Amino acid sequence: MIPTLADDDPGREAYALLGTAWRSSTTRAVATGGSFDAVETEQRYAGQALERLRALGASRGAVSAEGDRWTFFIPLGSGRFAWPPSVTYISGPAVRLPPRSARGAGFSLRWISRGEPTGKFLTPPDELVTVLTEITPVPSPRHPCEARSGS
Repeated sequence: MIPTLADDDPGREAYALLGTAWRSSTTRAVATGGSFDAVETEQRYAGQALERLRALGASRGAVSAEGDRWTFFIPLGSGRFAWPPSVTYISGPAVRLPPRSARGAGFSLRWISRGEPTGKFLTPPDELVTVLTEITPVPSPRHPCEARSGS
């Protein structure tokens, strides 16, 4: 039991996984690979994925961003899924969490979502990998003759 949070507090899951880092007013590095993992991808794919998850009514957790790279937090062991090539799977050593109030384009490291509206920290990987696979292009193998230029 987490004594500082009510049983119905929507941030309960995040606080259980992150402790005080969830409510910190400063940037915090938190270890991945122990209680949760993460995936990172470009804003153009992540934004579409988040919108699609919302439209589908799918469960979604917190999403942070640094520059044009967005990070979804997922359950530990989600590396067993076949993530598309545009996604970086992170299981150790750590990711940086933005300060609690860092939102909007004025912050390089910022929150896109803190798991609204449910307060969930983790996004189910099966739903996320499906959406990301649908929207990210698969690189096609180049034929050696296509690489040539000229006459």
